[in-house]
Amino acid sequence: MARMDRDRRYISWRGMALAAVLLVILFVAALYWVRADIARLKVQDTTLQMKVNVMEMDYADLQLELARVGSEGYVENAARENYGFIRSGEIIFAFENPELLKGYTEEEYRIIMDEMRD
Repeated sequence: MARMDRDRRYISWRGMALAAVLLVILFVAALYWVRADIARLKVQDTTLQMKVNVMEMDYADLQLELARVGSEGYVENAARENYGFIRSGEIIFAFENPELLKGYTEEEYRIIMDEMRD
């Protein structure tokens, strides 16, 4: 009978040791998965933060443009650039080779323009 109790105690200690080892293995595996998730979430957080910063800059640009949209100068400029509108009496000069005009002073430009009007 004493031998049987000793064998049971040995088996129960062996079982407890095995259970402890399994628990440690499970804990280490869970710790690894949690750390991997934390690393992935940090990368995702950085990416999302960058997107938020870009969107905030876009929002600021849109707010500035919205403030300008109603002004008369904005509407006139948009009509000129997008649709080629000109005021009555204006003349538009379109240069095919604008690099040829480099090197002229402001006064020389005025003289050339005056000659073209005459």
